[in-house]
Amino acid sequence: MRTLLLCLGLGASVAVVVAACGGEEGVDCECDAVGCFAAMCTKTAFVLAEPMATNFGGVSAVDQMCAQQAAAAGLPGTYLAWLAQDSGGPADRFSQSTVPYTLPDGTMLAADWEVLTSTGPTSPIDMTAAGTKVEAADDDHVWTGTDRAGEANDFNTASNYCSGWSRNNIMDFVVVGFLRQRGKVGDWALGNLVPCTGQGYVYCFQQ
Repeated sequence: MRTLLLCLGLGASVAVVVAACGGEEGVDCECDAVGCFAAMCTKTAFVLAEPMATNFGGVSAVDQMCAQQAAAAGLPGTYLAWLAQDSGGPADRFSQSTVPYTLPDGTMLAADWEVLTSTGPTSPIDMTAAGTKVEAADDDHVWTGTDRAGEANDFNTASNYCSGWSRNNIMDFVVVGFLRQRGKVGDWALGNLVPCTGQGYVYCFQQ
């Protein structure tokens, strides 16, 4: 039977001892502003609860949405949106984790940043901060503007990142990932180039 340890820190390392299965004393888990699952420090990734149009006012506006939904769900730490713009992408502004990424329920996604950006997450990032799977089609779009490595990708200058994520216009283009559909390794982040119309989800990653 697996022991689940939950460690919540806000800016400082916190050790929490939790009763293990069967009533035995659990193992100390020291994590700095991150979660802890199965005795490992982890960082959480989730998808925003609702799809939205691309005129959301820039990357920083979606960072704020990630932070708000994480806080409402009681998730510790700082969260940023997996989005790129002309100035760069997640590879430029994310802390590149050396501990595993997991969904809010502890499902493993990748052992660290290197694995995440090379072989991709082992499970779809289709769970909200509150731990609920979103009801969506497998090929629903996830706005990214990136390749799987987290680099800003303008698709040979065909994309303008929806005019800096400020317009919902058929004349603008951006690359998207697919929520669950996987035809190739990078489809979670770069599955297609599409017009900046309609709605899509956004990934959030703990830093």
